[in-house]
Amino acid sequence: MTGAQTTGALPDLPLVANPSRLWLSPIAAIALFAGLVALLPTLLLLASLVGLLGMHPSVELTLLALPTLAVAVFFLAVGSVVIGDLRLMRPVLTIDEHGVFDRRVTDSPIAWSDVVEVAPAPGGGGVLLALKTPLETRLSPYRAGTAGFRQPAAGLANIPVRAMDRPAKLLAETLTALALRNGAIPPAEEAA
Repeated sequence: MTGAQTTGALPDLPLVANPSRLWLSPIAAIALFAGLVALLPTLLLLASLVGLLGMHPSVELTLLALPTLAVAVFFLAVGSVVIGDLRLMRPVLTIDEHGVFDRRVTDSPIAWSDVVEVAPAPGGGGVLLALKTPLETRLSPYRAGTAGFRQPAAGLANIPVRAMDRPAKLLAETLTALALRNGAIPPAEEAA
């Protein structure tokens, strides 16, 4: 049996997922290309400053180079994070009856017994796990599926589920179901 076949309400465990090479490879290539193209005005400005072009830098070139440099830095950061995700040791995300291990977020598995609350992440790109004890987590704002997310506070782990080789809905539902099955509460119950 594979992890995609289901037994009851949950898929067979362990459920493993990796960043999707189908989607992320072209995204990385496009981001790197856009970053390099956006660097051109800055390179022209630098070349004119050192006299390689035989002209003095113009105000127009300076006004073009500065904002496009910011765009270049953003796209190059996106490309490098996506390439980093594609190069991670596989499997990247493992969900089993004992806990969840996402190499992008933590260096060790998170046991279900450590999860006190589970909720969908804002925007639906992941699942937020509130932990009993604070755990150092990482979250890149340039990662596919977490773009624009803020770094979670200590004690929160945001497990991104988008841009993986398994459906995001399957990953999110499995994470939520296993956390609830092991004693975590949904956010609506906390207020009651």
